[in-house]
Amino acid sequence: MNNQKDKLEDLKKKIDSTLSNQNQINVEPKNKSNAASFGFKISTEIVAALVVGVGIGLIVDNYFGISPFGLIIFFILGALAGFLNVYRVMRRIEKQ
Repeated sequence: MNNQKDKLEDLKKKIDSTLSNQNQINVEPKNKSNAASFGFKISTEIVAALVVGVGIGLIVDNYFGISPFGLIIFFILGALAGFLNVYRVMRRIEKQ
């Protein structure tokens, strides 16, 4: 009877140690993937805003014939919009 209890206790210890090892292993990739997705999201926000700003600047330059000024102005506006989007994402993540 004691032999069976000892075996059961050993089995419980092995199961607990295996589960704790799995929890430690699963935590690291989750954090790394969250960090990677967070970085990708922020870089996408900035790049998208810059691309839209440059595109609008080129269209304005061609339409009005004011060669570099539309591009410069809308590039700056696109950069500001990108940083504003990043700020909003950071605040949203902070609340969570």
